Amino acid sequence: MTFFKDKKIISPDLITQIRTNFQAFKNIVIEYFEESSIHGFKYIGERKRPFFDRIIWLFAVIISISLCYYLIGNIFNQRTKTPVLVTFNEKVTPVWDIPFPTVTICPETKYHTSLFNYTEIFYKFQYEQNVTLEETFMWDAIAQTCILSSFFNYQPHSAFTKSSDLIKAMLTVAPTLDETLSGCSWKKYNERVNESCQALFDTILTNEGICFTFNSLKSKYYSPELLKIRKADFIGTRFENNEEIKWDLENGYDPKANEDAFPYRVLDAGDVQSLVATLADRIEDKQEICRNYVQGFKILFHTPGDDVQILSKNYVSVPLDQSVSITITPKVVTSDDLRHYTPEERQCYYQNEPKLMYFTVYTQANCELEWLNNATLLECGCIKIGMPRNTTHRVCGYENGYCVDLVTSHHSTLAFRREKNMELESENYCLPTCFSIEYNAEIKHQNKIDYAHILKTNIDPYSNFTYNYSKTRISQVRIHFKYHQFNGLKRSELYSTTDLIANCGGLLGLFMGVSILSLVELVYFFTLRLWTNLKNNTKIQDDKSKGNALWARPICHPKIFKIHQSKPNSSIRFRKQKSKQ
Repeated sequence: MTFFKDKKIISPDLITQIRTNFQAFKNIVIEYFEESSIHGFKYIGERKRPFFDRIIWLFAVIISISLCYYLIGNIFNQRTKTPVLVTFNEKVTPVWDIPFPTVTICPETKYHTSLFNYTEIFYKFQYEQNVTLEETFMWDAIAQTCILSSFFNYQPHSAFTKSSDLIKAMLTVAPTLDETLSGCSWKKYNERVNESCQALFDTILTNEGICFTFNSLKSKYYSPELLKIRKADFIGTRFENNEEIKWDLENGYDPKANEDAFPYRVLDAGDVQSLVATLADRIEDKQEICRNYVQGFKILFHTPGDDVQILSKNYVSVPLDQSVSITITPKVVTSDDLRHYTPEERQCYYQNEPKLMYFTVYTQANCELEWLNNATLLECGCIKIGMPRNTTHRVCGYENGYCVDLVTSHHSTLAFRREKNMELESENYCLPTCFSIEYNAEIKHQNKIDYAHILKTNIDPYSNFTYNYSKTRISQVRIHFKYHQFNGLKRSELYSTTDLIANCGGLLGLFMGVSILSLVELVYFFTLRLWTNLKNNTKIQDDKSKGNALWARPICHPKIFKIHQSKPNSSIRFRKQKSKQ
């Protein structure tokens, strides 16, 4: 008998072969269910098991598999969405493993009134009095560091926006390093032993005007173009550090570096190993229009290598006539080897990614500074004084002050970035570095300076300079670490490969009793064992075609095979009767 399908003849031998292979596969499935080590499978495939029992066990197995699939899926989703976990480091970190913070001190006094009277020139503009070209230029330079000038309607338009000229004008009238700092000491056991503040501090330019910084890394972190501009801006000031840098944010200090390596570090907490400086300000330099009579100093603590130009947060205010002790508590975040994750997944960047325009090393502060530069240039058409730039960028004058302040106040909002269609890589453009250090500062003690006692005893414990205390007020700051050890944070994989296998294996074992050998067993039954049965069935078919099928016995289920062996006479009698027929 033949069958026709698409005008092709299917032979009876092919149909027999298909049926034989199907029976072999069916027998393997039955045998696997009865012999499987996975819980519940043998109750489903057992031949003598009532049908109702099989249905119950089938539902139980399906529910277990579904729960196992759901929970394992949650693990994989969590590993995909948030693969990195921040935890406390297992070991405490001593303070000598990290550098002492970069200390940036900015006086509230922006100019000496004896050299330039900002308030007087302002009233000249307001009452439309004659103002010289030099006064206009100087007023424009100083106005960029004043916090109250933007509240007044009158805005003189200065034609001078050349950065080097503006900086020279500010340096001409601003308090110098020697006038602001005196009696500096670093890690000295006797506070009366003073060092030259010129040897410890550098003069820099920020949005607060002329400031002074200690323990900063600059030249090696700048691009060649920016380094050239910075040198041109700070003519006459010490800009580059001659010390060889023995520290890196990701790798820490060189193992061969001694205790005096640069950037500087301390070996213990407390007053013994601290930075001490006396800060001075003249009473007559109160500036009612520029700074609203505010006197004192802003002190910012940040990581060496950060080019901090915006002192809008994380600073400590030190008033005059006070002796202040400031304690530093570092917050250090390290990372395991997470480079195989994308920055969006690990939520941090390594120092070599991404590439910055003005800086050779990536930090979050440098990235935000570059972004603020781009936003200011896009919105206002100029760059704020003191910020990184190239030779083609115009420096903003006072007439651009409102625009610059608006951009600065919105520089951290993603909505502003999207609104201005800025070409950023992603919303997470300025992510933190995978290795980072933050310095949290707090004022521990604050005592009023007794000028009467100083004048009476003729001993000045704060400075090696002789001040006229009727005209000058001083402050002393002592900066040191709060503890000699601290607990850092560590980024690590939420689920490593070992953790993932352990969690998935635990769920599979809990719900189904599955182990590695269970998987090997599954592969064995449906590969090697199935292939062997199919091969034996093919041999049986060949024997039948040759007339040797009487004693040929197909490979059957083990229990069926045992039944045939237990009743040989019945089987032989049955075959004989069939042959007679």
